[in-house]
This record gives sequence, C-alpha cells and structure tokens, in this order.
Amino acid sequence: MDRLLSAISGSWPLKILAYILAWTVPGLISATQLLMSYSLRGDAAPMSLLVQITFPTWYAWAVLAPLIWMAARRFPLDGERRLRSLAIHLVLNALLLLAWVTLVLGARAILDLPASGGATVAFIGGINTSLLTYWTIVLVAHAVRYYVDGQAQAIREAALAAQLSQARLDALRAQLHPHFLFNTMHAISAFLREDPDKAETMLAELAELLRMVLESTGEHVVPLAREIDFVERYLAIQRTRLGERLSVDLELPHELDGVTVPPMLLQPLLENAVEHGIARRRGPGRLHVRVTRERDRLQLDVSDNGPGLDVASLDPTTWRVGLRNTRERLVQLYGSDHVFELTNLSPRGLLARVVIPVRPPVEGGA
Repeated sequence: MDRLLSAISGSWPLKILAYILAWTVPGLISATQLLMSYSLRGDAAPMSLLVQITFPTWYAWAVLAPLIWMAARRFPLDGERRLRSLAIHLVLNALLLLAWVTLVLGARAILDLPASGGATVAFIGGINTSLLTYWTIVLVAHAVRYYVDGQAQAIREAALAAQLSQARLDALRAQLHPHFLFNTMHAISAFLREDPDKAETMLAELAELLRMVLESTGEHVVPLAREIDFVERYLAIQRTRLGERLSVDLELPHELDGVTVPPMLLQPLLENAVEHGIARRRGPGRLHVRVTRERDRLQLDVSDNGPGLDVASLDPTTWRVGLRNTRERLVQLYGSDHVFELTNLSPRGLLARVVIPVRPPVEGGA
C-alpha cells in the first residue's frame, strides 16, 4: 500500500488517473440510482444513456473542483476574516453553479442529449448538488490543511525539543565551557586566601547556576523574570572574576517580567560580550543589557565597549556553538518572524540584538 501511495504521489499521470477515477465513482452511483428508479417504475432505460446523463454532471465538478480547493486555501473559514471568507465562498458557490450548468449543457449538446428544460431547470436542479459538492470540498481542504499543519507543528516541536536538550548540554559543555569553569575555579582558589567570603559567594553562585541548568524542565519558553534570574547569577560570577574590569548596566522593566522568551537566550550573548569584548580590554569594560517592548515586539540588546569583531566574525555562518545554537532555536520557535544580529558600534564596541514577537505570559511563571 505504501509503495502504491508513493508511486501515485510521485507520478502526474497516475495522479490524474486517480483524480478521474475519484469523480467516476459518484457518476456510477448516480447512474445506478437512476437505473433502479426507472426499474421500480417499470420503465426501461439503457445503462449507457444513464451514464451519458449522469457522468457530465460529476465530470463538470471535477473541472471546477481545483478552483474550489484553491479558494478554500486562499479564504479559510477559521481566521480573523472568516465572515469575509464565508461571503466570498457563498458568491463563488453561486458563480461556479452557473459555470457547472454551462459545462453540463455543453456536454449534453455534444452528446446530443435532451436539455431537460434548459439552463433555468438545470440551475435549480443543481442547487442541492452544488451546495453539497462545494462545501464538501471546502471542508476536506480545511481538514487536509489542519492535518498538514499539525504534522509540521509536530515536527517543529520535536526539533525544538532536541534543540533545547542540546542547549542544556551546551550550557555545560560549550557555553559554560571548561575555559570559563577553569577561570572561575582559579579565581575562587585565589580568593580562598585573600577573601574567603567572596570565594564562598562565587561557589554558591556557580552551584546555583549549574543547578538551574540541570533542573531545566525543557520548556520552549520561560518568563523573562526567570531568564533574568539566570543572567544575574551568571553576571555575578563574571563580576567577581573580573573585578573592577567589568561593570554592568541592566535596563529591565518589571512590567515585562511575564513576557516569554526562549530559555538561556541571553547567556550566550553575554558570554560573547565578556570573552570577546570586555576580557580583551586593558582597562575597565562596560556591559549593557537592555530589554524594551514596542507594541507586539520584544527587543533584547546586549552591548559592550570592547574592540568589536572583524567583518568575517559578524557573519552568522562563522558563529560558534553558543550563538549558532541560539540562532537555530529562534528559527525553530519563530521562523522568519525574528531578528538576531551582531553589529559593531562606533567608535568601538559590539551590539547583539534579538527581536522576537511578544507571546502571552507563562501561567504562574512570572
């Protein structure tokens, strides 16, 4: 069966043949019903004549069905403009009924069959069949779209789950890479003698950060407040490690706490700014994190006053694991409806900007 379906789906002649056979079935049913009706009345009617009468009726709809299908896809009945779409379908239904009458009468003329009362009688007699056929095709088109969209959504969900799982691993293996862990532990060991309280604070922040990563439940989105909590713990470690070389400005309006964002969205941007911006400066560096909302768009900016990046490093195809993983997750979540870019600032510095659509808050998560 799978091979047959595969062959049909891959061959246009077989598709056309299957389409013709599909419309032949109701023609045969109609011809059989007419034959039984004539027999019950005691009248004799050749099957060939009944076929000539009934088949043009259904083959005419076979010609018009693609138009109905395209109209159903173009004007869905489940969107915000469903009333407008319904009105368009009603008008189109009437117009296609006129087209159907023209095709049927033309076929009967070619076959030299009686007109059976002309166009008016054919129009009135075809109303019931027209309504049934037109709206059956519309419903089937909607059902197919729901199925295809559901399958695509399931694929996206599965891919997104894999991306999130990989993101958690990357947070330990790559984003919180051994170099960062080594520097942090080295700083802790130095503070153990000079400032035990500070060393204890760093250990606590590091343990909490790792706990948050390991205990992540794999949600596709989380409240911004939870993401900021993760970011603040990460920055606390970096501030302790770099001391006066790092200062951080946060612009995070509390009214945006419940807006949802992908988990671990900002950490790769911050890591990139710290390692490739602040750490390369000889003097003090400044990190600026700003979150704003403009209507239905959420903008997240991470900027630094480091040396910036060369032109080649601004190209997304050259990004390393953290930034590349973030870009792929944004594509999975929002498709093309997002912005993620790195831009050099003047006279120096780098801006990482993410713009995503605002989604409803996570229930109970803010």
